[in-house]
Amino acid sequence: MGKSMGKGQLGWTGCSPLFVMVAVAALSVSLLFVSPVSHADSKNEATVTRTVPALATPADWLMKMVSAPDRLTYQGIFIYENAAGLMTFQVAHSPIDKVQHERLIYQDGPYQEIIRKGDQVAFIRADGAINRFYSEGMSGLVERIANFQNDLRGSYRLLFGGEDRVAGRKALRIDVQPRDHHRYAYALWLDQETGFMLRSEMMGEKGIVLERLQYADFELVKELPKGKLAPSRAVNWVKKEAPANARRPADDAPTVWDAGWIPSGFEVAGFNRIDSPVSKKKVDSVLYSDGLSAFSVFVEEDESKVLGPASEQIGATSAVSRIFRRGETYYNVTVIGEVPLGTAERVAVSVKPQGTAE
Repeated sequence: MGKSMGKGQLGWTGCSPLFVMVAVAALSVSLLFVSPVSHADSKNEATVTRTVPALATPADWLMKMVSAPDRLTYQGIFIYENAAGLMTFQVAHSPIDKVQHERLIYQDGPYQEIIRKGDQVAFIRADGAINRFYSEGMSGLVERIANFQNDLRGSYRLLFGGEDRVAGRKALRIDVQPRDHHRYAYALWLDQETGFMLRSEMMGEKGIVLERLQYADFELVKELPKGKLAPSRAVNWVKKEAPANARRPADDAPTVWDAGWIPSGFEVAGFNRIDSPVSKKKVDSVLYSDGLSAFSVFVEEDESKVLGPASEQIGATSAVSRIFRRGETYYNVTVIGEVPLGTAERVAVSVKPQGTAE
């Protein structure tokens, strides 16, 4: 199944608590958002021989893939592998009243499940505790690329990679190759009948696989068995309205800092000002995306003034922490996301107080 996973070592002594919490959270929830990508307006850069359904370009196939979760009801088993190890999940999925409903059940270790209803997610732990959050701002390929359809071709090449079989079904491989070293490569295996993504790999330098998702069993059904989507415990889906000052338009700059360098093709996809999980201070959080890759920049006031820089790469996820000073106030900068470590470090060191020259 390709080259071995790239793994990192945890060594976050002296890092800010936010750095550690965000990094661990990103690894634990990343499997929620391994989703198909959307349409990219590019020309056919390769030709597939043999008997493949007549879609003209790789972009046409990606367009079909992105619509698959909205069209299909299915159940199955998939394997997800990243730096943390290999996990197996049972999945049931159905679009109901134009809202995607999904249930994932861990097949290894303590019983746990993830319930998704549109942009609302509930994680039911082994002890019965339920954590609820929204997937907005942490979305995967399908959600991220929706706003970057016309820009994707500037950052990636889309190529046909030939035919294969995955989960007993005929599949077509699409290779998504980066045009620079600031993002990862992807290989996607799409079901030839439906366009559904049966397998995906994210690859780093020298083709090393950093993250993999692959279906071992995939069954299309007209209707799921009764109770297949029902959580094992009652979940309160009451949606909370975000405070009026929690979000600002994407083109508004944070009030105290600027990112002096962002890789070409990445744009602001979201902004939040939230309460710090480790202090009473507010934390600025800005999400950047190129439609496939994404990273976030967190800036929080550092009252300790003793925290040092830190850099870690754990599989596909890079996490970097740096400090900058504005007058007598110190700020901790954390960059975390699915970009190469060198890219994350360059972004982090470019963050300066607003109005400061490079």
